[in-house]
Amino acid sequence: MDQQRTKQSVSKGEKLYEGKAKVVYTTSDPDLVLIEFKDDATAFDGKKRGIIADKGTRNAAITAVLYRYLQERGVPGHFVAQIDDRTLLVRKVRIIPLEVVVRNIAAGSFSRRLGWPEGQTLTQPLVEFFYKDDALGDPLLTDEHIRLLGLATEEEVARLKELALQVNQLLQHFWSERGIVLVDFKLEFGKDSAGRIVLADEISPDTCRLWDAATGEKLDKDRFRRDLGRVEEAYAEILRRALQGRGEDGDVAGPRFAVRVLVRLKEGVLDPQGQAVESALQALGYPQARDVRVGKVIVFSLAAPDQQAAGQVIDEICRRLLANPVMEEYSYELKEEVTGA
Repeated sequence: MDQQRTKQSVSKGEKLYEGKAKVVYTTSDPDLVLIEFKDDATAFDGKKRGIIADKGTRNAAITAVLYRYLQERGVPGHFVAQIDDRTLLVRKVRIIPLEVVVRNIAAGSFSRRLGWPEGQTLTQPLVEFFYKDDALGDPLLTDEHIRLLGLATEEEVARLKELALQVNQLLQHFWSERGIVLVDFKLEFGKDSAGRIVLADEISPDTCRLWDAATGEKLDKDRFRRDLGRVEEAYAEILRRALQGRGEDGDVAGPRFAVRVLVRLKEGVLDPQGQAVESALQALGYPQARDVRVGKVIVFSLAAPDQQAAGQVIDEICRRLLANPVMEEYSYELKEEVTGA
């Protein structure tokens, strides 16, 4: 599917569902939906609530990077494209009401249930299933429970385990290359129109425990759960590392892109420089020049795994440094540099 054509052809429709962290909308294509990521944060079955600034944009970008990485390596998923800084276009699926958790290191509820100290490495990855039911507190299920409740067949449970372990192996490698330990994570799966089981929902610091390999610092939602502080910085750091594929020399692997960013004041914001230039043009005898706006152009070179990853890095740079989001808007052009040119 041509992602650029798909982006242009879909439009946001009615709200299908709003959860704790995302809103799902219909589109003009009945087989596709939009997932919009929110900055809202919850923990302990909704007992703790808050806002994490820019969480939605960062989680959307991280999820897009990880889905592309996994789907390129054979994991079936519902991801199609990233539409804007907090919205993903995905194939519509029927969600299987199971949370599939993969654990590599003892932490969270696993440590509390079994009394294992947090940080103890498991001898092998463990796959656990939890029933997606907020009213029941998402209880832990055995394979027998799943079959008894009619949530999935024996063959489907085996397939869920197979996919979960495949994702674990790939994500462990992905994060290890970026100096991150994948402690544990939660996945959701759905069935597409053909009845095929595919990976669905988000993969982000909201759903993964991610620790810095050198310092052990937690860089995930546990910073919010445990009031550790620096929550926004942790999400920003995970996005920064997700967008970096490092080569043997430590530099970012992948092609280099020539980037040209244009920053200008938003419509409706007074532009004294533009007015001064327009007055000067009138005085010089160019009355046809109207509505002059003055901006700034920033040019730089950027290495990234691919063009989409480059675009996400540029958006992050613009939002954090180059443009004032209250008064300014930005656009950019990027073109892959030719080696030796």
